[in-house]
Amino acid sequence: MPAPLFLSGPCEICGLHTTGRHFGVMSCRACASFFRRAESWKKDKKPCETDGSCAIFVNGKYPCKPCRLQKCYKVGMDSRFQTNRDLISSSMKKVPESLATFLGRPAFILCCEPAKIAINKTFIDMTYLVDTAANVFQRQPNNNFRPFQYQNSLEKLALTLDDMRLKAPDERMLKIRKMGKDESIFIWEQSFLRAVEWFASFPEFNKLKNYIKLEIVKAAWIGWTRLEKLAETADYRRKHVLADKVYMLGDDTCLDFGSFEFDLTWCTNYTMEQLEFYISPQLEQYCQQCVQDLVELAPTNIELNYMLLQISLYHAGNKCQGKVLEACEKLMQTQADHLHDYYVNKKKQPYYSVRLAKMLKINKGIEADMRGRAERNQLARTFNVLKIEFSHPDMFDAN
Repeated sequence: MPAPLFLSGPCEICGLHTTGRHFGVMSCRACASFFRRAESWKKDKKPCETDGSCAIFVNGKYPCKPCRLQKCYKVGMDSRFQTNRDLISSSMKKVPESLATFLGRPAFILCCEPAKIAINKTFIDMTYLVDTAANVFQRQPNNNFRPFQYQNSLEKLALTLDDMRLKAPDERMLKIRKMGKDESIFIWEQSFLRAVEWFASFPEFNKLKNYIKLEIVKAAWIGWTRLEKLAETADYRRKHVLADKVYMLGDDTCLDFGSFEFDLTWCTNYTMEQLEFYISPQLEQYCQQCVQDLVELAPTNIELNYMLLQISLYHAGNKCQGKVLEACEKLMQTQADHLHDYYVNKKKQPYYSVRLAKMLKINKGIEADMRGRAERNQLARTFNVLKIEFSHPDMFDAN
């Protein structure tokens, strides 16, 4: 049975205040240190010069070392103490064998096979698209719309999006069966230029400096595209044009989750099963829920364009900060006033908070998915999982 734990009281050797249990006896640090040193004395150490009954502690001194040592033995100090057992100098001389020490790699990347780490990367040059956007923003604003068609910039954006969607879906709609390098680049190009066209018709946006406009579009185009295509899918679902698992992907291009394949050989050396965490197994469920929410909400063209502005400017402002954030906040305040005017004066619906909350809930779901994708992209870059490199990597953080 272990000795009871007493942490206070007099030292059993000298009677001073104890600091705890040392060598099995309640003692002060001075006596404990003395006993440790005394054990190494030579056997021919001289005994006590008197009769062996000296006082241990007199006038602040310990006059007789032999008597002090004998008192240590008498009260029960055990000389069989261990040495070299501190945490800093462990008695274990050999590092325990483990998979990490055997392979010489940290445990948190053991599952990353060295043979599959991307070394030679596929380079995707987005300079042409960025230059095209810069040229579009430097032109004079598009004044093709007649002034009586709209009263503010939010209505003009709604007309622009309607014009971009004029072509009705028909038998020429392309259903993608395989998603590889060519298809991905094609969709990225379409989506980016489509967002540029929409932003170029935004009067207040055109008053910004060109570098701010470019930063906003580069940061916002993915969120803008995701919401716009999910809303277009929901619109076609209401019209019974698309089946349940079919989603709009590009201009007159759709994707069937039930009958398509990913070609990942151009962007990674890993298989689809190994990259399940990256692709996100809940992708289809997320898209289905978002489309269902949009079907039930059935946003008007004004509401949808406000949602597009909100998700685009919110993401761009948070990402870029500084003058970009300041510009985005001013633009959003103006469009919030336009939306209020739309509800109160055109819809005669002054109490619209419930509907606005549903709109923002959809946007927050998309924003949360984009944050999750950005985190997975960061992990993929950290562990060199992808063999793809962009000329403008900031454009694909949440892709």
